[in-house]
Amino acid sequence: MTEPRRTFGRAIRESMGFYIGLIVLAIVVWQLTHYINSRPYFVAAAGDQSALSKALDSYAGVGNLLTTLATGLLAAMGWLLTSRPKKSSPERGLWPATAGAVCACLSIYFGYISSQNAQWAIENSIPTLDIDKMQWPRQLQFLALLLGVFFFADFVRRDWTKVD
Repeated sequence: MTEPRRTFGRAIRESMGFYIGLIVLAIVVWQLTHYINSRPYFVAAAGDQSALSKALDSYAGVGNLLTTLATGLLAAMGWLLTSRPKKSSPERGLWPATAGAVCACLSIYFGYISSQNAQWAIENSIPTLDIDKMQWPRQLQFLALLLGVFFFADFVRRDWTKVD
């Protein structure tokens, strides 16, 4: 077997190992989250305005944090893409960066939708945040950010292991 062919095969095995590891990590975290969320917890009495106010503040704080992290991810990706001159930038090596940037932008978009839905809940005096209109955008914001981080990690891994 020739050297370039062995290098290509090794790169494929490393990429597959990386993605399998990410999938295993995601499944473990998902199961842990499911376990934690299935535990009994105290529910505030209906109509408790201070609890609802604190929940809305927490909801907005998480949305702001995720938006900040997505913006930082875009900045880090832009810095890595422009920080040093590339001798050759094959398009197949840039797909993780592109996918990561799209996911980060989707996370920012879903963060915007979440903030709009929080304002809608306040304006319409919705007594709970446990409705699909509030939960889906928040979960999609987090999942898009997480997927963007995975793609960013793959891009960094490929960039660091690239032989010039």
